[in-house]
Amino acid sequence: MKIVLFLNKDLEANIAYNLLKSELLSHSVRIYYSDTVGNPKKKPSDLVKLEYFEKGFVFNELSEFINENKIENSFEFFDDNFKSFPIKKCSNVNSVEFINEMKDLNPDLFISIRFGKIFKDEIIQVPKNGLINLHSAILPDYRGIMGTLHAIKEENTKIGCTLHTIPNSGIDTGEIIEIAERNVNREKSLFWNIVQLYPLGTELIIKNLKIIDSNNSLNTQKQNLEEGNYFSVPAKSDFEKIESLGMDIISVKDYQEILSSFIMKNLSEIEKRHLTTCIKHSW
Repeated sequence: MKIVLFLNKDLEANIAYNLLKSELLSHSVRIYYSDTVGNPKKKPSDLVKLEYFEKGFVFNELSEFINENKIENSFEFFDDNFKSFPIKKCSNVNSVEFINEMKDLNPDLFISIRFGKIFKDEIIQVPKNGLINLHSAILPDYRGIMGTLHAIKEENTKIGCTLHTIPNSGIDTGEIIEIAERNVNREKSLFWNIVQLYPLGTELIIKNLKIIDSNNSLNTQKQNLEEGNYFSVPAKSDFEKIESLGMDIISVKDYQEILSSFIMKNLSEIEKRHLTTCIKHSW
């Protein structure tokens, strides 16, 4: 199939791509990325810190750490060395120029993971099999931005991710394809819990991609949009509530574990100590 993958240039989307890569190699793929989500102004300090370790550290300090220490790994970063598929930034997914470019491509499917732009009706109608999105929270309960933060804040015991259709410009209002859940780990940070949803989500994408590729229809269920809530950019008080429950927003230990688990799986103990030092220098 001809697939267009829409991603955000951040750690979670980069992890998701690498988990999907082996499946994507059997298709014709183009990647377009955004580099912001939500209003960039007046973000609480905890969110600014999270975004730095999702973006700035990963594509600058971590890349330098890997090169300087000559660490071998198969993880493919969204940087100048990215080679598997064509990739470029998409500033306006709804522009006439981009819509015409997609019509010329004649894609079979759009897949969105953390993409920071709102798709409008005309671009949504381009792919033959529509547009599917991986949402890192359970729908319809937690629509919008960082729904998992709100699920944990409300002391849910389970969190999850939802694969759903995007039939129009509504935000997280499409039909649900499938939901995957896991238990909240309250010994770990908020960020660690969020990242652990992406292996589950990519499994859902691969499973349903095979269904589409076999010319079968997806089983979907309409959401009851009178249920649940929509959340915009989280406020300082949201992060304070998480911390009042005894959970870190992000920690050096959890962050290193994420990097070691998903990006550099065979680090020696010396390399792990060097990585810890590198993280702490940026903390």
